[in-house]
Amino acid sequence: MIYKILIVLVPAFDPNNGGVQRSTYKMSSYFKSSGHNTYIYSYYNSGHAEQNVAELHFAKQPDEHKNENNNAQLSALILEIKPDIVINQMPYEHEIGHTLKSTQKRHHFLSISCLRNTLYSVKLNLDSYLQSIIPKSIQPIFNNQIGKFILLQGHRQKHKKDLKLILDCYDYFVMFGPPNIKELKYFVGNYKLNKTHLIPNSILSVLPTLPTKEKRILWLSRLSYGQKRADLILPFWKIVLQKLPDWQLDVVGGGDAFSDIKQQIEEENIQRVNLYGQQVPYEYYKRAPIYIMTSKNEGFPNTLIEAQSFGCVPVVYDSYPICSWVVKEGKSGILIPPFNVNKMAEEVINIAKDEHRRELLMRAALDNANEFLLDNVGKKWIEFFDRELMTKD
Repeated sequence: MIYKILIVLVPAFDPNNGGVQRSTYKMSSYFKSSGHNTYIYSYYNSGHAEQNVAELHFAKQPDEHKNENNNAQLSALILEIKPDIVINQMPYEHEIGHTLKSTQKRHHFLSISCLRNTLYSVKLNLDSYLQSIIPKSIQPIFNNQIGKFILLQGHRQKHKKDLKLILDCYDYFVMFGPPNIKELKYFVGNYKLNKTHLIPNSILSVLPTLPTKEKRILWLSRLSYGQKRADLILPFWKIVLQKLPDWQLDVVGGGDAFSDIKQQIEEENIQRVNLYGQQVPYEYYKRAPIYIMTSKNEGFPNTLIEAQSFGCVPVVYDSYPICSWVVKEGKSGILIPPFNVNKMAEEVINIAKDEHRRELLMRAALDNANEFLLDNVGKKWIEFFDRELMTKD
């Protein structure tokens, strides 16, 4: 059966500018290649990339989803194209959910919201949350076990309300994998869990064989001190470079921390670390046998499965729930207790020195990545549509 599929997002549609946009692009690419008619509505009125995977529509006015006219434009688009399925990539923007629910009364479609981050972002980063919402003058009142408990419970109640609104508003809430169900239960218990469905992120391809690798360790992400913990890169490398005199560290990514890290490298004369800024990542994956990730929290990081698809062994901090589901400990990668720099350095050194073990891990990483191939994940989407639309018919 051929479907009309509309995907809604807030930011400009440019697959190089974020994980949500990249996942939207890959979904649209698969739907189009399978013969389905795919449309995108973005609430941003400029900055869209040229693409051929979907018919793009975008808001005519500023203020994105807060603008009633933009919401009315989305509703009018739905009534015009009459989609079978509408997928909202921004479930927490409740104005979009209300627009879709009211429009469903005039044209029926399967409404789906997608989780694109961990539900534990605050739970896992309570110190940062405290600093962001509590005035500096009274932070000491909350910077203790009891104060943090009160903050967490307040967040839990607010997030519970948000998640129940999402579950009430949409036909289905799509999440990445089993760890997300545990996260959801933390907030809402068993409330409408029958509306959840699991479909992971995808990758476009997996190398059929291991490429020729160089003696390089790769860190690739946005250089930020908050979520990405870029402050842990150089302390790790200072340990490793003494034990691996013929290896190099490639740091690929731009961001707020770039100039600070560059300055530290120069001032301390840290050897064999290469800063490349933001780049197309594929050649860097291809030549590095080891990929490290220092993130404090993630939803379902594209870079993690992309690295495996090029035969990189991920050595990552086990700091967010989906990580231990994507990386099979000791088989397709290594999980490190957060944020034990010495342990990460020790594991990387051991892998680098043990060529046989390194090759086994690289081959297992390739095998693991096949699970997330776009063709495999795309079929899960279509099977899901078939089952739900046939049931409703």
